Amino acid sequence: MHEIQKERSCVILYLCSDWVLDKDGLNQKFLETSEAAEDLSSKLSEWIKEDCFEQTSLKKFKILSAEITNLSSQRDLILDKAINVTDTISLYSHKIIGPIIDIMIEIALNDPAHNSARVSAFSNFIHLKERIGRERALGARGLVLDAFNNDEFVENYRFLISEQQGYKDTFMALATEDQKACYENHMNGYAVLRIEEMHKLLKNNKTSEGYNISPKDWYDLATQKIDLMHKVEIDLIDSLSKEISGLPKTEEDARQEGIFTDINSFSKSQQSFIQTLPLFKGLSERTLADLFRNASIKTYKKGQLLFLEGELPNRLYIILDGWVKLYKGNSSGDETTVQMLTGGDMIAESAVFLNAPFPISAQIAKKANVLTLPAPIIRESIKSNNELAINVLTGMSVHSQLLIQGLESIRLKSATERVGWFLLKLLLEQGRVPDMVELPYDKSLIASYLDMKPETFSRTLKKFKQKGFEIRKDSVILPKVKALCGFCDTDLAPICALHSTPECPNPDCISSDEIILYD
Repeated sequence: MHEIQKERSCVILYLCSDWVLDKDGLNQKFLETSEAAEDLSSKLSEWIKEDCFEQTSLKKFKILSAEITNLSSQRDLILDKAINVTDTISLYSHKIIGPIIDIMIEIALNDPAHNSARVSAFSNFIHLKERIGRERALGARGLVLDAFNNDEFVENYRFLISEQQGYKDTFMALATEDQKACYENHMNGYAVLRIEEMHKLLKNNKTSEGYNISPKDWYDLATQKIDLMHKVEIDLIDSLSKEISGLPKTEEDARQEGIFTDINSFSKSQQSFIQTLPLFKGLSERTLADLFRNASIKTYKKGQLLFLEGELPNRLYIILDGWVKLYKGNSSGDETTVQMLTGGDMIAESAVFLNAPFPISAQIAKKANVLTLPAPIIRESIKSNNELAINVLTGMSVHSQLLIQGLESIRLKSATERVGWFLLKLLLEQGRVPDMVELPYDKSLIASYLDMKPETFSRTLKKFKQKGFEIRKDSVILPKVKALCGFCDTDLAPICALHSTPECPNPDCISSDEIILYD
């Protein structure tokens, strides 16, 4: 439901405007929604085998599945702009999202151990989230078409806001204390407060002055709010499950939940990893909880763009795992890879902290999980928290130093030295197999990162092969465990376990244009 709600708004933007969203952006959204639908379909097969549902629910699932399948042909009409906005809203809202809501509530009610009051509160919350989703779509349409100057449009918009208030009031009246706390813990971010101010202006002044915002900025703002709603949705479902299971929480579980209450999709290992990152080092649990209340995690596939050079940053990106390429492009379409980043690295954080346009573009080089925090939130937190400000300065300084070291190590070396240095760097960082280097991304991308042409990189690898290295598609096997030590330098030495020990074969870190093999 969450993905189809996003798609609805993207479609409205596309149909109403030629410049807000293009075909590529819309196709990307179609792909994300289809992946969610496929995931649901595979899980549904498992649930049917386990006899989890009543026949009435299964029948509704089949009807919904047919509508989702039919959506593929409708998407073609949308891309060709051969369908009007009204029909499109009806398609998404009444034929897909509405039935999904009915099925969700029916499943909850059919559970023998359900609590009627909790499920009723949950039902009103889901309807509230959907009304906010409709506002995202309607607001985008109104801003594109300059419809906020139309009295009829504004009245319809006010009616939608009143519906939201009605569902919210009913939810609060029915909700238990922990359900209310769940809502209040999440729904106090910048986007929520900003949209509330816009609602007040529209209601009290009976003008649209509060909606002096671009369609794209409105979409991003409304999406932040709905993403917070989605977190509440997940927590409310979790609370129903925990109430049924009755399993006690350990002290560590309770502490972790206090910090990560708003990012339930994180695994325990991810939560532990996040707390080791330099940006969050030494921060109180209260500060961490405030930051993560507005955090989100997303999995990106290889080739997806995070942002383009010149865009204003609206989120801070931190890689949990995978690889991201930072690059510069020119008008001819040529690219230069500036840096490759991986787990624990912040991406172009200086632009976020300075509220300046991104000086580079970022693209996923290998499937990655990325933690994001709203840029306005992180900037405000830096102003009010000295520990966080110090962590930011330290992180930026280290990042800058590593970038300079990397450029020096690559640009000032011969082709053989660059490849040898790069392989040794990977070997030391991976630390899993003493005589094997895993290549984390495509060889063409490695060549670009090392500032050489692909054919030069291939010729250099052949030199290594002649010296006994086994070159595979995604790895390199060393002829001897210490075969790459001849490429060590003062930047790599500190991370080598053999450095400053009698076993180090290259204590002076002297590199050579010739491949040096050590026993």
